[in-house]
Amino acid sequence: MKNKVNLMQLTPHFNLSEFQCKCCCHVKIWAPLLHHLEALRLFWKNPLVITSGFRCLRHNKKVGGVAHSLHTQGRAVDVVVMKSRQTFFCKLAKKAGFTSIIAYGKRNFVHLALKTERSYRE
Repeated sequence: MKNKVNLMQLTPHFNLSEFQCKCCCHVKIWAPLLHHLEALRLFWKNPLVITSGFRCLRHNKKVGGVAHSLHTQGRAVDVVVMKSRQTFFCKLAKKAGFTSIIAYGKRNFVHLALKTERSYRE
């Protein structure tokens, strides 16, 4: 379900609805995340398909997310990447400035996040 209000274009390659919670359509995005995603999109030279952006606490719990998930703060996304391309993609994500990059090989996605000094201590 997409909230029509969330169809607003945020950057040349991303609109608000791509980041909304799957269960309630709420959205929270940390602005630097968009800048890093745009940089990665340019390095990758292919569209980035976001499967999980912001998650409300209820949805985060339902999908088995950790208690202090950066998804609940609008600082993380999961992106579709085939297992065979994940190593290269992760190198590009690092170049784009992501501070947390986790490849989920067989599940064909990569988790990308931007941690802050505070989130490193949590």
